[in-house]
Amino acid sequence: MYVLQSTREVEGLVFKMTSELGKVKRKIDMLGTAKDTVRHREELAGLNRSIQSTAKAIKSQLEGLNQNKAAMPEQQQAKLRKLMQDFAATLQDYKAAQRIAAEKEAQFLPKVPPAPTPSALPASTSGASAAAAGSEADIENQALLQEQRLIEARATDNTIAFQEALIEERDHGIQEIQRQIGEVNEMFQDLAVLINDQGQQLQTIDTQMASTAERTREGQRELVKAERSQRSVRNKCLMLWLVSAVVLAIIMIVLFA
Repeated sequence: MYVLQSTREVEGLVFKMTSELGKVKRKIDMLGTAKDTVRHREELAGLNRSIQSTAKAIKSQLEGLNQNKAAMPEQQQAKLRKLMQDFAATLQDYKAAQRIAAEKEAQFLPKVPPAPTPSALPASTSGASAAAAGSEADIENQALLQEQRLIEARATDNTIAFQEALIEERDHGIQEIQRQIGEVNEMFQDLAVLINDQGQQLQTIDTQMASTAERTREGQRELVKAERSQRSVRNKCLMLWLVSAVVLAIIMIVLFA
């Protein structure tokens, strides 16, 4: 009963991790676009933390199930191996997505809404007052102009400080992603040990792709061999037909000569 319940829990957790990974990939695709805001990256970081927590829970459950494998019927053991393989594939997929996220976050800063430009301050109260008091209007205009420049300088300083904060936050995010990739690598290695204990060999995605490519090349070589063989047979048949025609012609000539 415990094994069956734990197996169902692991199935649910793997499904949850796969669903969250799909959301992560969609958010990674938005990095570097107009939708790449500070809030967007916070949501992406939150999804990553959730996936890490789910992956750790799956690993813990699988380790517990593996300890009880001797008491499992063959059908349950096969199901456990399948869960391990599915979890390993999801981990590999997640690790690849994290590497893409790290590259994009290093390349792009999150977009920020343009800061409102300080409204232009009036050069004077009115044309009439400027005409009435020229010198006082000039002094007032100078004061207003200095105030506007001061506002613009403060806005520039704030923008620079904000950009520096974004860069620092981005660097922290990249370090967090690298840490998460390291944890995934550790989980994958531990999972490889579990699967090897089950008598299975854990293949990485790269190995699977290489194996598939090799099988494809082998199939192509077999097709070439088959084609050459068919061509050789056709050539032999043609030669036999020509020889038979020549022999028949000679016989006909001899008979009717």
